[in-house]
Amino acid sequence: MADYYIRSKDDNDSRGPFDLSKLQTLAEAKQIDENTLYYDEEKEEWLPVGLNAELKAAVFPVREKLKLNIVGKTKDQSAAKEADSTEEKIRVEELLDAAEGNTEQRRSHKRREKSFERAMAVASSGIGLGILFSGIALIMPHFGIMSAAIEEETYAVVLNYPFLLLGLLDFFLAVFLFLAVTEIYPLIRARGMLTLGFGLYTGWALGDAGFALAAALGGIGLFAATLAQGLRTMTPALLLAIGGNGYLAYLSLNGRFEGFIDEIAFKFFG
Repeated sequence: MADYYIRSKDDNDSRGPFDLSKLQTLAEAKQIDENTLYYDEEKEEWLPVGLNAELKAAVFPVREKLKLNIVGKTKDQSAAKEADSTEEKIRVEELLDAAEGNTEQRRSHKRREKSFERAMAVASSGIGLGILFSGIALIMPHFGIMSAAIEEETYAVVLNYPFLLLGLLDFFLAVFLFLAVTEIYPLIRARGMLTLGFGLYTGWALGDAGFALAAALGGIGLFAATLAQGLRTMTPALLLAIGGNGYLAYLSLNGRFEGFIDEIAFKFFG
């Protein structure tokens, strides 16, 4: 059975596809008439239903008008007719909603999309904050080195300190994340694993189990937050990323890593 797309003369948006039975239902509900346009695939143009004799006869069949004298019409009959009319109206509305994609399934899909968009917006800023804390933790032990390089204008010396460079990279990544540039998520996942590995090693070297745990949780949080698909899984991941890296920044600001991280250097530039 052929399916038809229809639209009114004053509307450029089409509806459908409808089979003949659905078109008959719309006609009975006065939703379409003989002037309604349908798309003729053979002629590749929109034509009034009334110009297609076969389609017109199928959608608007001629019915004999019978005059009946009904005596003693009961309330039950009136109620039944009203119920049938209401049911028919609901069926037509459901049919139109389905044609326009306004179904419960579609609405549920849109709600999930909005939830995902909200989660992504929250995630980007939250991950950015976690990365910012990581940058602070790495840069603060090198603060004196940076100040001396600026004062003496020996900027190339900064390139001798890998963890200082990594901290500066974290600052740039944080800026991109605050701007919601999610394309860098693969790099953030790699950064999270680096935090995990380096943090466990440093915690062992310093004999600081608290530091090792904070670094591990911060790295895992960064990695997991870039993979979460909703707020329910996003929230704990962000708490780990922000909390773990925030604790590392706190320790760094209190001089915990001075004489350790800043001692890891190359001699490429004098």
